[in-house]
Formats: sequence, C-alpha cells, structure tokens
Amino acid sequence: MKYCFSALRSIGAGLRSNWVGRGLVGAIREAFGNRLGTSIPAGIAALLLLPLPSLAHHPMGGRLPITFAEGFLSGLGHPVIGLDHLAFVVALGLLAAVSAWGIRIPVVFVLAAMVGTGLHLAEVTLPLAELVIAGSVLGFGLLLALKDRPQSAVVAGLAAIAGLFHGFAYGEAIFGAQTMPLVAYLAGFTVIQIAIAIAAFFVGRQLTQRTNAVFVQRAGLVICGIGAAFLATTLLETVLPV
Repeated sequence: MKYCFSALRSIGAGLRSNWVGRGLVGAIREAFGNRLGTSIPAGIAALLLLPLPSLAHHPMGGRLPITFAEGFLSGLGHPVIGLDHLAFVVALGLLAAVSAWGIRIPVVFVLAAMVGTGLHLAEVTLPLAELVIAGSVLGFGLLLALKDRPQSAVVAGLAAIAGLFHGFAYGEAIFGAQTMPLVAYLAGFTVIQIAIAIAAFFVGRQLTQRTNAVFVQRAGLVICGIGAAFLATTLLETVLPV
C-alpha cells in the first residue's frame, strides 16, 4: 500500500511541476481576457526552463508493479509525469478539436499505444524510439500551428505511428510484470490519455468559437517549443552519450 501512496504523490508532483496545462491554462485565462498574444511567448519560455524528464517514467519509484492497484497507478502516472508524452496527448486533443474526425483521432493513438506496449513486451525493438517521440511532439505542435492542415485521415495515420512509439516507451516500466498488473497498467494509461485528450478537445472546441482558432495555433507554438527542446536534448544524448 505504501507504494500506492508513493505513486499518487509522484503523479501529483508531476502534475504540479510538469503539467503542460499549467502553460495552457495560463493561455486560456489570457484568451478569455483578450491578452492571448502576450501569454504564449511567456508560456514557451517557462516550459523550456522546466527540467526535461527521461522517457522512462516510474511512478512506482522504479519498482515493477505487482498488484492491480500498483499497475493501474503506474499506468495513470506515466503519461502525466512525462512532459513529452503529456504534451503530445494535449496536442492530439487540441488537434482533434479542429479536425473532422474529432475524438476518433486520440482513440486511434491510444489503441496504437497499446500495440506499441505489446511490441515492447514481445521484445520487438522499435529503432530510435526516443527521437521519434520527441519528433512527434514537435510535429504535432507544427500541425496545430498551421492554418492549412492535412486531412483527418493523414493526421490519424500519423497519430497511429506516434502511438506505437509512445506505447513502446510505456512498456519499459511494465516489462516482466504478471498478467494482473499488466492489464491494470494498460487500463491506467488508456484512461488517463483519453481523459486528457477529451479535456483538451473540449477546451479547444470552446476556445475556437471565441478566438477563431487563434488559441489552437498559438498553443501549437508552445508545444513546438517543448518538442524542439526534447528533440535537441535527445539528439545531444545520442551524439554525445554520457
């Protein structure tokens, strides 16, 4: 049980320190106050100053979950504690808000993420996973920032590819676990990602009605900044390993 409480504290700390919504909520408040333009550069700067977590996020303190509750909490925590994963899911939800396919795009991503986790558990290696994940954050931020975006089917296809790699990274924390915590883990990261994407979706829908999609485009710039920072860091770590 103490590990469950530890996991909850880790998730809470992740929400307070790495929550992309902190920058986005600030932007939302500014949007309602008609001062959106000045909030975005500040949001980018603040987010880029945050410490960049690694792709292996461990709400259980690195310990393999052994119960259903631990598996579920670990699944809930990974997409929240990891700023790269969280930024991508928020971008996905906002992009769904301005796409014809709507919430089906995040659903495609989550299903693909489950497949990606399965690939990791089956010991199938996806090459350059960290680079692809960082690039996906940057890429979907760019899609948000564009006025003319690709068709929804193309966006869904890109989301599916990204989902494979994000899910592959999620699989690291559950590799070797028993069936019960494994199923709970899959349920946890599915629930939290869908919840975050739906929240971003409805926020995006409301704000596009008020700002004519300006908010979504500028939020894309924030997410581009996060993705660029992760991509640069990952490239440096690849070229100059510690």
